[in-house]
Amino acid sequence: MSLGLPLSWAKGSLSSELHRWIGADFSTRLVRSVPAGIITVPPEFASELHDLLEPFSKKTGVVDEAATDRMLGKAGRLMYLIPSARPWVSSLWGALAGSKASNQGQHREAPPNHHAVRRFSSSARWLRTLLKPPDPTAALLPLEQVVVEHRPDIDLEGPALHIDASPWGGGLVLHVGGKPVEYAEVRWRRRDAKKLKTSIGSPDGQTTWEYVVVLLGLLIWGSEHRETGLALLGDNLAALGGALSMKGRGSLSTVTRELAWRRVRFAWRYAAGHLPSEHNVLADALSRLHCPAGSERKEFPPQLLSLKRRAAPELREIWSC
Repeated sequence: MSLGLPLSWAKGSLSSELHRWIGADFSTRLVRSVPAGIITVPPEFASELHDLLEPFSKKTGVVDEAATDRMLGKAGRLMYLIPSARPWVSSLWGALAGSKASNQGQHREAPPNHHAVRRFSSSARWLRTLLKPPDPTAALLPLEQVVVEHRPDIDLEGPALHIDASPWGGGLVLHVGGKPVEYAEVRWRRRDAKKLKTSIGSPDGQTTWEYVVVLLGLLIWGSEHRETGLALLGDNLAALGGALSMKGRGSLSTVTRELAWRRVRFAWRYAAGHLPSEHNVLADALSRLHCPAGSERKEFPPQLLSLKRRAAPELREIWSC
């Protein structure tokens, strides 16, 4: 089938606008003037899987094999519908394999026909966060997959976000058609530096702060530009690479965890590219507004005075994983 999903016609219902199969809704819409198929996870399906994962998200205890089979069956269905959820679901299957191997050894982790919760805990908590973010007041987008024959590329004529960070703050400038249209700036706080195991003013945390700016930019503009995609442009290749690979050690992994589930949950679509420092003067100036006097401090760019300022989220409010 063109959607690449295992479906049974006998289990579906057809209508002129929405087609429903078990655990999936199908519809169509235009994505940048291109007809697209939309595969959506129904809220009741997501809620049921969220509840099934609850006992697996604890740090201690055991679960029986029947509950494990029900949970993995639902999780496997989610993986078919939303391929970007595969890492979380695959790790649950890995936990099951590890549990079975351990229970066949001399030192059992759980009674017969049971599994130790601790093996599933981390992945289950991640997946529950994906299904139902911690903030119940947030406006939620459905978990969905967009299927098109030829998906338009992300290009610099569309929304392009110029980003930069200094050890004192971050700067972001949204460009459309090559012209700045909106901006945001943020000042790092001591509590944020402590969370990320770095120090304000220290060049050792440069890549970490650059990565934080990537996350903040997507929190502000990512959902608004799901259809067109967003080009992320900066001069720190390590931070941009982390946003694409979803990998990072130490404090970078803290940012990766937050970015990863939101990328799937809110269907962020973005690409990343290098922008030489000499072409990133606006974001660079914003990132240095809060530098100490006499150091690298810069003044607010006059080119941005007439543009819309977007408020950056407080970092202390975004840590969920």
